[in-house]
Amino acid sequence: DIFMNWNMLFSTYLNDGQQKLKHWSVIAWLTFDIFINCIIGLTPFVDNFTHMGGMLIGFLCGLSTMERLNREFFGMEYGCAAKSKHIATRFFGLILSVLLIIIFSIVLLEGDGTTSPCTSCRYASCVPFPPWADDANKWWYCDDCERVTGSAQRNTQTGMYEAIQIACPDGESITINLEEDAVTNSKSLLEDDLPHYCRDYCDEVYAR
Repeated sequence: DIFMNWNMLFSTYLNDGQQKLKHWSVIAWLTFDIFINCIIGLTPFVDNFTHMGGMLIGFLCGLSTMERLNREFFGMEYGCAAKSKHIATRFFGLILSVLLIIIFSIVLLEGDGTTSPCTSCRYASCVPFPPWADDANKWWYCDDCERVTGSAQRNTQTGMYEAIQIACPDGESITINLEEDAVTNSKSLLEDDLPHYCRDYCDEVYAR
């Protein structure tokens, strides 16, 4: 709506300085809201691609379906060039939104629900935080180590686990010697430590 009626919202003919300031404040709040939502989307609990994709498709659909305010109602001229520009904008929004919906649908249908077709895009939706902390002290992670599985080997004489074999997110299987670590006979503790072993020993912590 703002984009389609930009010239009227900031027209000196229709708005005084105070009214323009109110319009700018609305745009500032909208921009701030978009920024905050994108920041929240950098956590692992919110999908930033949903936010950005919804905003993009919604904007394009708005270009193609939203009616423009009638300038003649406000006593402003509405020439042939302005009408042509308005029609071209609506067709552009319609064509581009349909194309993007088709492309996004194909990408979703061809995906397996686990791996990403764009592995380098992951940081647009999730960033490990805080970036200055080491891997053992971050508030949240964005890798796939939380889903790794493993099988432990117990020493029959001591009853302690001395080695563990884990399947890394990329499918590689590695065996970790636990003699140098705090050896335990608790299976639940080993299961809790699987993500840490994954980050310490796996070459790739993201599913391919």
